[in-house]
Amino acid sequence: KEIGFDAIRLRVWVDPEEGWCGKEDVLVKAKRAQALGMRLMIDFHYSDSWADPSKQNPPAAWKDKDAAQMADAVAEHTSDILNSLKDSDIDIEWVQIGNEVNGGMLWPSGKVQGNSAGNFPTFLNSAYGAVKKVYPEAKVVLHVSNGHDAGLFDWFFNLMKINNARYDLIGMSLYPSWWENGGWNDWK
Repeated sequence: KEIGFDAIRLRVWVDPEEGWCGKEDVLVKAKRAQALGMRLMIDFHYSDSWADPSKQNPPAAWKDKDAAQMADAVAEHTSDILNSLKDSDIDIEWVQIGNEVNGGMLWPSGKVQGNSAGNFPTFLNSAYGAVKKVYPEAKVVLHVSNGHDAGLFDWFFNLMKINNARYDLIGMSLYPSWWENGGWNDWK
């Protein structure tokens, strides 16, 4: 806040080992951020720890669920966290469904590859509906890595369109180390 940031993104894990990024931790941080006048994004990883393009592990408690049960778990978890925030009068501006999901999430069921979106659009749409029930005005973000890769974005978002995936905004990760290694010159 002191150096000009006006928004914060808080990640949420389902059952983190030491409580960090779990429901209570997120609630404490959200209250603090709101008290500072910051805008909030809630970033659901749908995992017990980090989810990223190389790993999208389901929470241990969800590992034996079929696709329908997984979609229900996604909606229930999303609703639970967001209702806790709303009950604490926390304003949420954005909700990110998954983290760097260009390969999908909740693998193997929600894996995206080739011309198959797997069950990822079902999981995404389940979360989208849960978000809109609790925070109708919040913008749902679909977050993809490798912002330098236009081909990835074309492939991924065309596949999402074909599969009727619901989201409001596109979020992207773009890491400066890629630029430092000469990639920026290839992208111009």
